[in-house]
Amino acid sequence: MTIQDLLSKADSYWDNAEMLIHIGTELESRTRLPEARRILERALGLAPKEYPDAYSTLAFTHFRDNASSAEKGEMALIQGLEITDSDILKAWYVAFIDDPPARDYFIEYLSQHRDPRLRIILGHALLWQGMHDESQLVLSEAIKGLGPEYMDILPKELTIYCSSIVWLKGAKPDLDIEQKVIPILIALQERYPEVYMNHATEITAWQVLKNWNKVIDACKKTLTKFPDEETTMLAMAIAYDKIGKQHHALHYLGRAIGIKPSFARARLVSARILDSIGEQELAKELMYEIPEVNPQYAVGIMQAAIWAYEHGDKVKALELYRRGYAELKSFEKAQFESHPIMKQIAEEQKSTILLNVLQ
Repeated sequence: MTIQDLLSKADSYWDNAEMLIHIGTELESRTRLPEARRILERALGLAPKEYPDAYSTLAFTHFRDNASSAEKGEMALIQGLEITDSDILKAWYVAFIDDPPARDYFIEYLSQHRDPRLRIILGHALLWQGMHDESQLVLSEAIKGLGPEYMDILPKELTIYCSSIVWLKGAKPDLDIEQKVIPILIALQERYPEVYMNHATEITAWQVLKNWNKVIDACKKTLTKFPDEETTMLAMAIAYDKIGKQHHALHYLGRAIGIKPSFARARLVSARILDSIGEQELAKELMYEIPEVNPQYAVGIMQAAIWAYEHGDKVKALELYRRGYAELKSFEKAQFESHPIMKQIAEEQKSTILLNVLQ
């Protein structure tokens, strides 16, 4: 199903809250965040109490959107909690609580619940807090709580379980995601063929395992069902690059950029590959387009600044640095400030200011 198919379906079901929530959730997973937000807000306007999960999805349309803010996402969650008093939303909220005593209170409260579906969400939320051991324990208890027949039932929360275990693999290398997670994802794909996230999580699992041929196979399978999925094309391109097929990679990157011109990461990867095969002018063109095609993506502007400095264009690097730095979020600034090239650009900026003062 294409993005346009989803949008057309939303128009046809504009008074059906349940269908709109399904469509909005799919659009959020496929990074069509303003569109997902519009549809989810309509659904929650129609049925504000019946679908608490939709508030968490709405929150993620803010968290993931450069044009929005984390504060708006948190407000969506709080609004949902006030309207529904849902323990599911309380579990999601654990992921974003900055105050440790408040966080611990919610965790303690939710730990009294034995509903394995809720515990899957709590386990996922604990990952956001960096609590890997606690997350693994809760997720392990949750999957046992579903009972031995869970592969027959296949509750939709298993998508979150699989995503969480794949995420945990980085901190827990002994986790066997090939045997424990991928079979669940294959079963979920068969049961819910229109849910993109089950395919995306399988791709991520093979990426974590660095099995690039399996990544390519999973991407091909995904594109037969979601032919305009540019994130899948990027994953496929990276895998092709890893096995030395740069021209295959560039083909899929070109397709991804054509579908979503603002897709900065596809431009970054494409520029890196072009640079490596001696196509510096094309690489430069792609990099310098990022601030114009996605002007709200400050991270992309800063990455273009780094690229410009590395390639000897200090004037362009400073221009992009001045444009992007002030728009970075606090945690993004911290990440860039530790980058060795960014430190050099910052020193260039200081020198330029000093020269202007002395003139």
